[in-house]
Amino acid sequence: MAKKSNNLDPIQFGLALGAVSFIGVLFLGVMSYYFDYGTDFVFLIGTVYKGFEPTILGSFVGAGWAIADGFVCGWLFAWFYNKFA
Repeated sequence: MAKKSNNLDPIQFGLALGAVSFIGVLFLGVMSYYFDYGTDFVFLIGTVYKGFEPTILGSFVGAGWAIADGFVCGWLFAWFYNKFA
């Protein structure tokens, strides 16, 4: 009987977390632009994600930062999980 592997694929996990981060930040930026919802939070995140502001272009800039940040954090999480599991 083969041993069951509980390892995470760091690339796939990073891509998944990056995609979720992209969608969340883009949605927040667009909601802030059209409905003035979460504007203070957009400015707070914009202190880390340079260029993220409550505009359409700023929403895509922030989403670009978020996908990169999400990928790196997801990759690191899966890598550490596999090392300690």
